[in-house]
Amino acid sequence: MEKVNPSFATFFTSFVEELFASVVRDRVLTRGDVRRVIARQVRFTGQQALRLVAVAATFVGLMTVAQSAAQLQRFGGSQALGPLLVAAIFRELGPLLTALIVISRSVSAVASELSSMKANGEIEMLKASGISPLSYLVFPRVAGGALALTFLTMHFVWIALAVGFGVAQFFVVLPWNRFLVDLLNALGPVDILIFLVKTLGTGFVVFSLACFYGLRISGRHYEIPQATTQAVVASFLMAFGLQICLSVIYYMSLAQRWGIGGLM
Repeated sequence: MEKVNPSFATFFTSFVEELFASVVRDRVLTRGDVRRVIARQVRFTGQQALRLVAVAATFVGLMTVAQSAAQLQRFGGSQALGPLLVAAIFRELGPLLTALIVISRSVSAVASELSSMKANGEIEMLKASGISPLSYLVFPRVAGGALALTFLTMHFVWIALAVGFGVAQFFVVLPWNRFLVDLLNALGPVDILIFLVKTLGTGFVVFSLACFYGLRISGRHYEIPQATTQAVVASFLMAFGLQICLSVIYYMSLAQRWGIGGLM
């Protein structure tokens, strides 16, 4: 992994601070035009990726259960299915794979769009008109992207769970109502919290990076593909890093709760 440039961390932190300051100062959530832009970003990010997310979820649900069939029959049978799917899909694969899909499709598009606006002088025109680009352009894309990523991950999870249940019928006997009970028993408040942090947090970070790199160019058109590439690469690294850190924190706390913290 490449070393993080301290200047990048400083600039990006300042960018996020300015974003929050502009949101509070301009009271953007009270403005109908900003809410409409947020809705368009949710539709753009979410609706266009639904099919791809559904396909990925189908393969993940199928492969998760198919690869675990022998273990299901040896260790717990149907009772092990709920915890297995919660751990593999809800807690780990769902948030990560959906984030990768969104980064590939939408983060690159946002970075390209904003860098094009910067190169064409539209950003300076907004500033000259007294309109904050952070409030009108950046915040709706960050908020809409984070919400869309969360909804898409929920879409991924329910499809993968349904496919996993269907595939599991070839290996274990498990009624649908019993499967739901096992899922709810395996799903705790901490799992839901981790899920929301992974989806909303990752969405906020990667779309902030897209906007940061898009607005960072000096205004030359040849910088547009460079900004897009940098945004995608940085988003991939941050998405993996956040997911890994949150998972490590979760499993370390779980190990301490089980009294095996000394082994970690």
